[in-house]
Amino acid sequence: MLSIYQKGIVEEICKSYCEGIQVNGKIILKGMVQWIEERINKYCSSEKEAVKELKSKLTTVKVKEILETQPDKLIDIWNEFKIYENLKKDDDDSNTILENIFHYETFRSYRSTIINGYWLAQELGVDCCPYCNRNYTMSHKHNYDLIKKENKYVFPSFDHFYPKETYPLLALSFYNLIPCCNACNSDYKGARDPNDINKSDYKILHPYTDFKNDHFSFDFIPEEYEDLVGKNKKIDLKINYKNNFIRSDLEKSIKFFGILENYSNHRDMIQDIMDKKITFSDRYLSIIQSTYGLDFQTTYKLLFEVHYDDEKLFKLPFSKLKKDVYDKLEEIRKKSTRLI
Repeated sequence: MLSIYQKGIVEEICKSYCEGIQVNGKIILKGMVQWIEERINKYCSSEKEAVKELKSKLTTVKVKEILETQPDKLIDIWNEFKIYENLKKDDDDSNTILENIFHYETFRSYRSTIINGYWLAQELGVDCCPYCNRNYTMSHKHNYDLIKKENKYVFPSFDHFYPKETYPLLALSFYNLIPCCNACNSDYKGARDPNDINKSDYKILHPYTDFKNDHFSFDFIPEEYEDLVGKNKKIDLKINYKNNFIRSDLEKSIKFFGILENYSNHRDMIQDIMDKKITFSDRYLSIIQSTYGLDFQTTYKLLFEVHYDDEKLFKLPFSKLKKDVYDKLEEIRKKSTRLI
């Protein structure tokens, strides 16, 4: 479970998401506020008093607020509109008005002139699932049909932190759209509601929460340096928590997504990190850095194929696990050196 909050960067993306993109005063990508307003005019064209009332409340200012509201205020803004959750334009409509206005499936379809799901995934650059840090969530354009010159736009699932089935008003809220892998979105999270007061185990951390990714760490057994160079292949994972303020939510999040169970299937990877750390001594790393003029971060990435920087852990799978194992081995090495 990793934070994907990047101060300043996320706010700028959210602004473009709402307002669109302009170049030299010309709109090249229509923003979500304008797109939502067009859908309000389309789906609130009814003489029903309740529909008129809903339309009057969905002002430009309010739509922008719905789209850019921070994670901890999303439920508050939903409560303002909860009375309209079952309202339909016509009684025989399959969708409610809110479902039609804030229509996620249309948002996912690529449109070259309107902000869309592919654009958002590309801008966020969350290349690995923040929930599990196991699976890639990268985006790319694929030449789907060379003859017709059609492209297929491939991008990750967006988990609705607060499920769109329960909170249709929030289906397109920026901070309610979490890029993630299919396994976490479908098999683990699904329509489970972190706001469900009857399900305390669902109260997980929001990935846009500004928490440090070192508030917990993976640990492993054996813990003695001498055991690491032997033939003992038994490796048991556990998690150490370092911040009591968010420990409860962290524990629930890690349990919710089955992190320990899933990561226990990757013991060979942990052993590989151990072997590399022992084989490539600190002296060897220093030689590489001085010979090629590289810093530690780059050298580490070359050897372990992941980022060491906490703010880049969501870029590559298993970055958090590999970093924590590396740091633990360093701690053991330094401790053993002091005892010699």
